Amino acid sequence: MPQKSIKVCLLGTTCVGKTCITTRFVKGKFDENCVSTIGAAFLSRLLYFQNIEYSFALWDTAGQEQFRSLAPLTYRSAAAALIVYDITNQDSFDEVDFWISELRKMGPEEILIYVIGNKVDLESYRVVDRKVAESYAQTKGVFHFHSSAKTGQGVDDIFYHICQMTRSIQENRCKNRQSTVDVSNSTNSDGNREGDRGRCRCQSK
Repeated sequence: MPQKSIKVCLLGTTCVGKTCITTRFVKGKFDENCVSTIGAAFLSRLLYFQNIEYSFALWDTAGQEQFRSLAPLTYRSAAAALIVYDITNQDSFDEVDFWISELRKMGPEEILIYVIGNKVDLESYRVVDRKVAESYAQTKGVFHFHSSAKTGQGVDDIFYHICQMTRSIQENRCKNRQSTVDVSNSTNSDGNREGDRGRCRCQSK
């Protein structure tokens, strides 16, 4: 089975549920006594999607401002970034713009950016308007998802979407390479080499 490694970093202010989302995705459980991350924490999980085995390397970064300088160490080589906010905390949503700007300046050119409204199990306490958040993400050209690390709602959907988008990017690269292949001199005496010219060499691993 083809394999693909995906590095994902989780960003956002403290107490929005980054660690709980990571724990829910990797271990399938919710820790009521989850403590704030110091520096950064690492977890991993395999996920199977459309006959490909995706190996997720998850970097959970601390939300405290004194640890922000460590964040670039995780997102500079990441395939995707999850910027998490708490739907019951307006200040946490206001922080999202900072992280999008940082990723656009310092992150990889093709990094997938996700804005995650966490704690939808507390919908009755929501202060961040759903439509406002979704419209904001659309204007910034990023993906928006809602989740609940406590119930698990929406968590796996985020990572399946990352798999889907990663595969789409890979396929587009293959098409672009094929479209620029030089297929002239088709009567070249080296038949094997000529036959390989139009073949995509992209690897899923």
